[in-house]
Amino acid sequence: MSVYSRSKLTLFPVLLCCWVGTASAQDDFFSNIEIDSTASTPDKDWSLIGRLEQKVAYGLESPPALFSRQKSTLSSIQTSLFTQLDWSLGESSQFRLSGQAFHDEIFRYQDDIAYSAAEINEFRNRFEIRDFYIEHEFDNDVYIKLGNQMLAWGVTEYLRITDLVNTENQFSLGQEDLEDLRRQVPALLASVNLAQWNLDTVITHDAGRDDIAPAGDEFDQFAALRAAGIVIHIDEASRQEEFFMRLSRTGSRGDVQLVAGEFNDNALSLSDFLPAPGGGQARFGQSRMRALGIAGTRVAGNWLFFSELGLHKNKALRPGNDAYLLSSGGWQNKDLLLGALGIEYSGLRNLLLTLELDGQRIRDNDKPRYGQAEKLGIGLRAYWTGLNERLQVLAVVNELADDAGRVSRLSVDYDWSDNFTLGFLWVNYAAPVTSYVNPFRYNDVIQARLQYNFQY
Repeated sequence: MSVYSRSKLTLFPVLLCCWVGTASAQDDFFSNIEIDSTASTPDKDWSLIGRLEQKVAYGLESPPALFSRQKSTLSSIQTSLFTQLDWSLGESSQFRLSGQAFHDEIFRYQDDIAYSAAEINEFRNRFEIRDFYIEHEFDNDVYIKLGNQMLAWGVTEYLRITDLVNTENQFSLGQEDLEDLRRQVPALLASVNLAQWNLDTVITHDAGRDDIAPAGDEFDQFAALRAAGIVIHIDEASRQEEFFMRLSRTGSRGDVQLVAGEFNDNALSLSDFLPAPGGGQARFGQSRMRALGIAGTRVAGNWLFFSELGLHKNKALRPGNDAYLLSSGGWQNKDLLLGALGIEYSGLRNLLLTLELDGQRIRDNDKPRYGQAEKLGIGLRAYWTGLNERLQVLAVVNELADDAGRVSRLSVDYDWSDNFTLGFLWVNYAAPVTSYVNPFRYNDVIQARLQYNFQY
């Protein structure tokens, strides 16, 4: 399904409630993304902002024969244009439309690489509708938003426990922060105040699934199966409506939120496998899940503590043992108990340090398929600013759960002026041979970018 088709809107016959609360006053990675404020100037009721960006990436290693690129060389020459229009429709209503167009010249420049048709069709030229919504606040403090939008719930970076609504861009592994991974979905939401609490309810329709890399790409998740002669079929979700609810409260020292939902898993899972001589056919789809969770933050001086705890029911779980990867009846559905605990320290000048521990436990575990029932992941993050905050340096190390591997990332951005930003990115992958990340361990990359920001 294309990104455009997933962006179409549907009018729903019921009125639902939603409110997007903010975390504590910290400029950190888990703060909600500001999507509701306008930049309109006093002499007009509309504003247009945007950015023109050029990225050049170089693959430092040679991926295996599973992928189109099999040597160390330039891997991307991507030009993109993002624009956002905000239009005030009165004191209480606003319309927003944003989108981004991409062009990657690498497919013409690297004409000696046999890129797949799927790669060229997906990445050479593409367009994404991002925000496309109308919002209104009523006199009785009820707030409504209808359209393609983003709902950034939860407080963790590496494990999504209560951040359930939006899909993700999974074209690459570990090369972006969570705020850049989220994708808007078509939804109806509103908010209502209940004393000191806020009740949020959301319904989405045709929200789709996570975006995954096409066949032949260096992050193709099905590369090993395709090489083994397996034909991949991806089915649409049988139910298109998804339902979410959140009860939240914000205080001067922190906040708390309770989240529940019934939804389609945004990650694909095996639903059926039909073996055949020389390969077979594998069908993938989205399992129907339910979730219940709690998340909160607490500020104490220079310290910020955050945590989440949740139960995800009926999750189709990928086997850790490849011997069970292609089961004729698909992957087993399991209930997962998920937890995260994090701490952030801001007492050092211009430096923000964050540690996050993520854990999950498989209920009724099948050890031959999934190994140990308890799995642990660790995320470390250091963010430093200098030169009057014109220079930003971010270092991230993420130890994936169940010893699946490690992703390390270093980014340096310099605001040359109010309009121009220079950037550098380095990403390194490490994974054992038995890990699902192993096929991507040769995708170490360096990237340079130039960004021009504009506003009217």
